[in-house]
Amino acid sequence: MKFPPAKAPGPSPAQDPPNVLRRKFIVATTAIGVAICLLFLLNLLYLYGSTYHQTSRYPAIECLMVDYDGGVVGHSMLQAYNQLQGPSFLTFDVQNISQYPTPDTIVQAVLDRQYWAAIYTNAGASQRLSSALHGGAAARSYDASNALTYVWNEVRYPAVEDSIIQSNLIRLASATQIAWDHINGTQALALLPKGDVAAAQVLFSPIAATNMNIQPMGQGSKVFYNTVSMAMPIIQQFFFILALNGISARFGIFERFPSTVSGILRLIISFIYTIFSSLVMTGYIWAFKEDWAVSSNQFGLTFLLLWFLMHIYFCLIDFAVAFLPPPAMPFIVLTVIFLDITSTNTPFELNPGFFRLGFALPAYEAYSVLVDIWSSSSAQLYISLPVLFSWWVVGLALAFVGHRRRVSLVAHGHTALGTEDSFDNAMIPAAELEKREHVQEQAGGGTGAAGISKVSEHGGSTLNVDRSGDAKEAALQTSASGTSSSSYHGDRVTPDPEVNAGDHKLTAVHGETTKEEV
Repeated sequence: MKFPPAKAPGPSPAQDPPNVLRRKFIVATTAIGVAICLLFLLNLLYLYGSTYHQTSRYPAIECLMVDYDGGVVGHSMLQAYNQLQGPSFLTFDVQNISQYPTPDTIVQAVLDRQYWAAIYTNAGASQRLSSALHGGAAARSYDASNALTYVWNEVRYPAVEDSIIQSNLIRLASATQIAWDHINGTQALALLPKGDVAAAQVLFSPIAATNMNIQPMGQGSKVFYNTVSMAMPIIQQFFFILALNGISARFGIFERFPSTVSGILRLIISFIYTIFSSLVMTGYIWAFKEDWAVSSNQFGLTFLLLWFLMHIYFCLIDFAVAFLPPPAMPFIVLTVIFLDITSTNTPFELNPGFFRLGFALPAYEAYSVLVDIWSSSSAQLYISLPVLFSWWVVGLALAFVGHRRRVSLVAHGHTALGTEDSFDNAMIPAAELEKREHVQEQAGGGTGAAGISKVSEHGGSTLNVDRSGDAKEAALQTSASGTSSSSYHGDRVTPDPEVNAGDHKLTAVHGETTKEEV
């Protein structure tokens, strides 16, 4: 890969006339302000657009309904659903017991993400209710919550599960009781034994539901798992890579080591850092889990998954930093952060169809695997793991390309950061830089293509440098018995033909200086 030689720095804007300087400053400040405002506008439009008219998409949340009772309670549940069915209510797929012969098969269907939730009538619910209405011991021992059971998994999308799915399941259970009152209330009142308080209580509260939450999450930090936490991996890698590139440039890693050695070193560093950063992220999730019932095995699997995700981001950002100018990187990283958060913030069923492009993003697939880990399931592993592995392979290849470009930039006089200004100069105070420029001007030349003449403090030796390419330095050694003069042409220092005095001459070829006897 060929790159042009490094350009000499141009004139400083501070040297412009005051009116030109003011105009350039105002234009530059306005441009960056508009660009940043547009950046946030577009990203937030994307995020807010994912929730636009969300309630009208509730029917896309598909749930399961099974009637194990076969009596008046089951009939009331079906009638209640028919009354609630509409553009702002969940969709229930009514199945018979031949498809789901036991409640355990319903729980497994929700766990495997075939359905978002499920509700079913318990076997014999109508018979128990009828016996309780006749009073006696059956009325005193009657538990209305044994009529219905609803199943859901809070760990999948905690905020959505709490505010939408569970609330609608409770709404359906309440509507079932109202439907039973309309169907059987009058007849039940006529059969109610006089003076039986327990039977009267059954009549006023005949049907309720049992809550079966597959993975309860009572901790307040659960709202961060699919939102802010999914932005942390890419932010951590971005800042570390910026620091790593600066440190590598300062210590001359790409100049002092072969490309293969520096590449292997960078790969090792990426593994070590991502292991440490993923351990930190897993640690603060577990530190605030409160009463969340997760095991040490789930801790280990969470750590491995987050390491995998962070290494994918490390490779992708490493490639981007090698090819894009530094001012563009915050725009890229912020956009990816909003894409990631939007893909994991709410289910795609509640988003417009356009937002399903998030299926291909590493953050979404990683969160799907986390849900499986925390639910002790493997429902989506066959999809998510191959997608993540593909991202990893592509990321490794791109990181290799980025490393080759970085080495090529250094070989052609650019910096390892891919910018015109080196990391070293960025660390030097402005006053020191001005002092160095002043010394160079007094010595008779600048930093461009003009010649430079430096005079030894001993008054006898001169070095005439003809710079036709990149800025280079030639060492000059003066003997104690005479004077010598040499000139720089390209990559070679040769004696000045007008000076014959001296006992030695210097020859420098490609940065190596040798002394020959005259």
